[in-house]
Amino acid sequence: MGNVGITLSTADPAGANMLRAFRDLGFEETEGNDILRLGDVSLFVLGHLIVPAEKYRMPLEPRPYPADYDGLAARFGIDYYVVASKHWSSSGTPCLTVHPTGNFGKAVYGGRNRELQRVLANPMRDVFMEILRDPPRGYEVSLEATHHSPTEFKTPMFFAELGSGKRQWGDEAVGAYLAGSILDGIATGGRAPVAVGFGGGHYCPTFTVLESETAFGHICPKYALDLVTEELIGQMVEQTLDGVDEAVLDGGMKGHQRKKVEVAFKKLDIEIVER
Repeated sequence: MGNVGITLSTADPAGANMLRAFRDLGFEETEGNDILRLGDVSLFVLGHLIVPAEKYRMPLEPRPYPADYDGLAARFGIDYYVVASKHWSSSGTPCLTVHPTGNFGKAVYGGRNRELQRVLANPMRDVFMEILRDPPRGYEVSLEATHHSPTEFKTPMFFAELGSGKRQWGDEAVGAYLAGSILDGIATGGRAPVAVGFGGGHYCPTFTVLESETAFGHICPKYALDLVTEELIGQMVEQTLDGVDEAVLDGGMKGHQRKKVEVAFKKLDIEIVER
């Protein structure tokens, strides 16, 4: 892979934490304080949130929101972005997560309704495997299902997140670990068979285990299965840009949900695997 972009927001406490870590890793300003570089990796710093904070309310500015990532990609030759971000959950569980973005239904936190963002499964797996290598004590590491914005960009991207509350977002040691894992993952260039996933919970316990041998792109969790159409299944495949070898079905799918997926993948001539 050629040039890679990392992006974060200083309005996000985890993003601000990781910005300090990236500077410590050697990133230096090239064109003001908002664009830093280290070798072939560019770091784009935003002053506003990347994922909108309010449900169903997309900020009016800037357009496109949160930045012209495709314009930056054309200017700097960016092949894909890693979004270094906070993760929030009501449980407050300390965690490090990785996931693609998109909306299977209405756009609750930005993006467009029923649209999935482009993603590269193997680079996402590379970062995930680095995070999994030696995580900070007490932190859970998992994939997450596809959710929230952005959804509209041609340049693929995925999120790498630090959660799940203020204490974790500001933990400099954990922020440094995640920043280092992102950078090491970018340098890996691994190649594993690519899959899309269906079923299971939001934190994808089955797919998280399988990620050691399979690179997952888009994942539709159990709670979104009734929203999935043949068109959205097509998006899951098309927007996973490194080519989908199989569809993996987790347990607990209802009969009509399974049938819908089976019919779609028969048309796509892609193998279905049950786990």
